[in-house]
Amino acid sequence: MIYKCSRCMYYVHPDCATQRIEPFMSIFLPGKTKKNFQDDDHPDLLRLPVDDESHILSHQFKGEASEQFRDPFLHSDPFVLIHDKINKYATTSLHDPMKRIKLLCNICSKPITKMPFYKCSTNDDFVLHDWCTRLPDVLRGHSAHPEHPLGFSRLKYTGSTAKCRICGLPCNGSYYRCIEDNYRIDVNCAFMPKEITHEAHADHLLTRIESSRSGVSKKECHACRVSIGESETYFKCNACDFYLDCRCALQLPKTIMHKFDKHPLQLSYAPIEDHKSQYFCEVCEEELDPGKWFYHCVECAQSVHSACAPLILQSEQGVNSFYLEGVYKFINIKFGSVEKRPFHQHPVSLAPGTENDGLCHECGSKLQSEMIWKCLHCNFACHCYHELTSLISAYNAPRLIYRLGENKRVIKQHRPQTSLEFYPNEMKRPETRHWKVDDDIQ
Repeated sequence: MIYKCSRCMYYVHPDCATQRIEPFMSIFLPGKTKKNFQDDDHPDLLRLPVDDESHILSHQFKGEASEQFRDPFLHSDPFVLIHDKINKYATTSLHDPMKRIKLLCNICSKPITKMPFYKCSTNDDFVLHDWCTRLPDVLRGHSAHPEHPLGFSRLKYTGSTAKCRICGLPCNGSYYRCIEDNYRIDVNCAFMPKEITHEAHADHLLTRIESSRSGVSKKECHACRVSIGESETYFKCNACDFYLDCRCALQLPKTIMHKFDKHPLQLSYAPIEDHKSQYFCEVCEEELDPGKWFYHCVECAQSVHSACAPLILQSEQGVNSFYLEGVYKFINIKFGSVEKRPFHQHPVSLAPGTENDGLCHECGSKLQSEMIWKCLHCNFACHCYHELTSLISAYNAPRLIYRLGENKRVIKQHRPQTSLEFYPNEMKRPETRHWKVDDDIQ
């Protein structure tokens, strides 16, 4: 026997429904708990989720934009401050999923949704958030790696990535690196706050717990319902059993705009009241579990997996996998770079692999859900790591390769594959195997 809500798809065991302890009530009855902190005692408290996709750095590095700034990339070409839509760079457009326009910062890889921002005078795709230009050169005594200083760094090779040791996600923007032991963290995790509040659990403070300080053996992220590993950083409510992994806590904005819906989609924490049908994702068309956080439009009754939300371009459909729930696994990767590489006669573009890309021309394995070089003129495509492999022999340099490997995070349930139809082509949801990073390469 179970209890069922007559107005939404909410089910609960009788024993769970009759609990009177605060953990149960605080999670399922938001607004009914007693606030356990004073706002005056936390003037700089980050209140999540943020309104848009500009991410948390904008709240931590405030200041007036100047026409000149220290160029962290040592570009010879000047950067121009874009502070108005009316300027000599008439082609400048902000990040706009409704128009399928991507404008991502080259430092943090997050969308540029506001002005002002900086733009390279000779490369329209090289853009920087105003606040990202104010990041420090060196971090000393960082809580994640206090024994050594961490220096501001960037990857020298476009097709390579660095794995963040805090969130576990790959990035190809800037990061902080220890020269002693090659410890790396991306710029977003480098400034992770010690305390936050979240709308899903608004009355209680959530405290950051470092992986080495974890004392609870079994923890489950309340957003994605995935077990939190012993080596992961997460946020915990000290008053009750409420946990969020750092990805779901910091990477999911309050609202998103998507091509599939003319209205903003709101981050939802529970089943929608009076929802008339089964839930499924408008992007991947797979079934959606309303017990996990998702994005929803009440007016159109449309829903999107939180991990599918960033997939705004048709070429990206079918990239994500069931092996990383909550956030898009390439959320810190800026794709779209077009270069002439020595392994192919035509220009190639850095892209996330889909089923339509077929098999790798180098090794013959699938390109789905991998970072690939894709030709703009013919059907050539290959894994990015093949060129990195060749660079080892030529330059004896360290490398960073993504490969298939053992799954680190256990997902409770896998959905069957179904045939999907996206405009203008047909494709399938990718059956992605597990992947990991080898840290012995760059």
